[in-house]
Amino acid sequence: MSSALATLREEKFVAIMRGIPTEKIGEVAKASVAGGIKFVEITYDHKKEDPKAFFAEQIEAVKAAVGDTAYVGAGTVLTVDQVNWAYEHGAQYIVSPNTNDDVIRRTKELGLVSVPGAMSPSEIVHAYDLGADIVKLYIIEDPQYVKFLMGPLGHIPYQATCNVSIDTIPTWLAAGAKCFGTRAFITNDLIEKEDYAEITRRAAAHVQAIKENA
Repeated sequence: MSSALATLREEKFVAIMRGIPTEKIGEVAKASVAGGIKFVEITYDHKKEDPKAFFAEQIEAVKAAVGDTAYVGAGTVLTVDQVNWAYEHGAQYIVSPNTNDDVIRRTKELGLVSVPGAMSPSEIVHAYDLGADIVKLYIIEDPQYVKFLMGPLGHIPYQATCNVSIDTIPTWLAAGAKCFGTRAFITNDLIEKEDYAEITRRAAAHVQAIKENA
């Protein structure tokens, strides 16, 4: 097992850096890490004219800000080319909203942690059989869904991404979720005000909620 995967299973939390201006993303990531977060996900923005160039700018800014104090990964990865690009820029794990056979295979060939998205039992099992380390439940909002999955498919580790908050974390964990990915604690108003201390406080509260209920 890679150190990234072992740590993710222990820490259980990924801060998603989506929609954050490049000039502020480093400080947002640093504030999140100051709150105890060990995993930062930089997402591809496919609405950009050049998503790869934009991703490169963002991941370099985050790496410069947090150094080796956090594992940095790539999110919204849809193609093998994007896996390769992320790997070249130092990504340690790959997250997708969907299950793409070639993306999962290439991720594992490169020795990275694979977290593809899936929704139905068939998609979930298919992703896991291809080598997914954790299956991201997208777009699942109800913890009861995990509880139902845990009967026949309890051997598969699940990441909750939708409807994740301090209030819902205990319910997700009780249902069987193994980790979380969210941007919920990084609100646009805090970014605009550059209130990084509040981002740190909220990050710490989420981390503590996991520790208290895991």
